[in-house]
Amino acid sequence: MSQQPPPVPNPYGPQPAGPAPGWQRPGDPHQPAASGSPDGPPPGWHPGQQPPHLQQQVPPHGPPPGWRPAPRKRQRDSEPGKFTWWDLGATLFYVLGFLSGLVGLVVLFPPINELVTGDETQMQQGMFLVNALSYGVLAVIAIALSGAALWRSIRAFSYLWWLKLLLVPVAWIASIVLNMVLVLFLLGAEPETSENQEAIEAMLQAVPFIAALVVIAALGPYVEEYFFRHLLIGKLSRYINVWVCGAISVLAFPLLHFIPALIGMADDLSLVSVVPYLTMGIVITLGYILSGRNLFYAWLLHFFNNAMSLLLAYFVMPWAEDFAGPLEGFAVLKTLIGLTLIG
Repeated sequence: MSQQPPPVPNPYGPQPAGPAPGWQRPGDPHQPAASGSPDGPPPGWHPGQQPPHLQQQVPPHGPPPGWRPAPRKRQRDSEPGKFTWWDLGATLFYVLGFLSGLVGLVVLFPPINELVTGDETQMQQGMFLVNALSYGVLAVIAIALSGAALWRSIRAFSYLWWLKLLLVPVAWIASIVLNMVLVLFLLGAEPETSENQEAIEAMLQAVPFIAALVVIAALGPYVEEYFFRHLLIGKLSRYINVWVCGAISVLAFPLLHFIPALIGMADDLSLVSVVPYLTMGIVITLGYILSGRNLFYAWLLHFFNNAMSLLLAYFVMPWAEDFAGPLEGFAVLKTLIGLTLIG
């Protein structure tokens, strides 16, 4: 009697279990009748359904142990990261070198010195060039130190992006209304412009719109959002409650803009002049925290605010003055809108 050769193993692994021997689809004329099953398929079975012995048994009392529903899509945090020595160095350079006026020493070098010592227009152009160089250097430093966090915030921005974009102009209008309520109704005073804002408005008359848009609406806001939101809220909230960090940021935002007045070099510090910085800080801080500490969204809010103020200053206000004339209401509204132009 010959011996059967051993079975050859399947190189693709074990075959999946198939129908029971002799099983056939009911009504299939190409298969013989199943032997050993004279009664046919079980009651309720229909073509296309798995055979009874292959059907997965579902627990009668709910999902199996350990089962979890798929997580809902939600707002991701942008993960600002940890403080570094580079962040500290950039902060010291910003506070001591830029806001204290030491950056103004750039005017001693030609050709900036030649512009500053010229007529009024050339002087404003020279001061704008000083600001452009300062913000340009600071923006390069800020982007180099926060580039990874910026990219994470751009990726996280995709969640409800359409709602976030709709809220950008709403936030700008809300800041103007809030300024009006606080200054005109609660304080009962006329709007005041700080020396910082007066300097910006004077420079706008001597430089083209595109140059102002790049420096005042793009570079300047990113530098400020890096320090006031990304560092003071995003990174500091690793150690302190995020809303406490938000309050610190809101208070630091106007104080650092009034350093000359705090050290006696200017006399433009008053509650009315501080209000626009407070309202701006509140609006952007809320947007930053509620969007998941999103640096990109904070910059977008700040960019839109300054860009709209520049558009109004360059194209709308000069045209509207011809129709409004010396109307007091228009002058107040113009001042309120001008207060949103914060460098």
